[in-house]
Amino acid sequence: MRRAVFLLATLLLTLAAIYLLIQQTPQEPVSTPVPADEPPPIVAPPVPAPPPPVPVAPRQTVQKAVVSGIPLRIVRRAAITVPTGALVATYARLEQEARSGNSVSQYQLGLVLYECRDVPADKAALDAEVESIYQTRRHRGWDVQSPADEVRALRHRYGNCEGIPAAARGQFRDELKAAADAGVIEALINLPLKLPEAEYCQYLSECTPEQRDAQAALQKEAIDYVDRARDAGSVAALWTIGGWYVQGEVLPQNDIEAYAHFRALDQINAAAGLPQRFGQMLGGLKRRLRPIDLEQAETRAKALLSNPNCCVITP
Repeated sequence: MRRAVFLLATLLLTLAAIYLLIQQTPQEPVSTPVPADEPPPIVAPPVPAPPPPVPVAPRQTVQKAVVSGIPLRIVRRAAITVPTGALVATYARLEQEARSGNSVSQYQLGLVLYECRDVPADKAALDAEVESIYQTRRHRGWDVQSPADEVRALRHRYGNCEGIPAAARGQFRDELKAAADAGVIEALINLPLKLPEAEYCQYLSECTPEQRDAQAALQKEAIDYVDRARDAGSVAALWTIGGWYVQGEVLPQNDIEAYAHFRALDQINAAAGLPQRFGQMLGGLKRRLRPIDLEQAETRAKALLSNPNCCVITP
């Protein structure tokens, strides 16, 4: 408050000084009018000052820290996003950039195509799908609680995707996988979440042997790509893999590995000043570990922190 008053007083004194200076400055005599037969002098208009540059957020920021005696290079990456609304112009731009070898654009192109993957390509197909939702209260094999809300969302997506070739929409996973194979961490993490178009079963009892085999293959693929993300330094991958070891579904339950991953993650978040902490979970896991197992888990956590690519924080 005192600083604000001081600044205001300084500003007022400055304005007063300028006013007195103007009053004390001799006035220029009034110039004689230019005769009518003489053209008025040409005065160039003042050149406007260039606008200030628009600040551009850095693609990433780097912070150095030491955790458990291990030097870390913590990299915070900006989110890789795509514009909202109509996507046809964005699709055309990203498609050209992706074909030129830009792996980030390839990831973004995959996101655009994923958004449009199951959207009807023409008005007749849209009307037929809307009718089916109302009649069956199901959409693409899944139960629908509110057909009206489902139809509203479908029409919105139809408008956003209009103009994007129908043949290209089904290639979303090819683009995401190519970006993941090129090392884009966001693609490595998100590819397992973008399932290919197929007939999935909502309940295990409904699954055919073929569907179970397909889901098992996708699960194996997910483990492979998230492992690669962890090797590339992804902090999100530590969380995902640690959760898998806790739950015992995607990976066999393993308290040592679970503790190690969440211990490393907790220390990285503390060094980076992030709010997500895992003390309660680590305490529960610690109580289940024998002293020899806890020692092994701490050693494993240090190994994860010693990854030369550690640590990349993505939104």
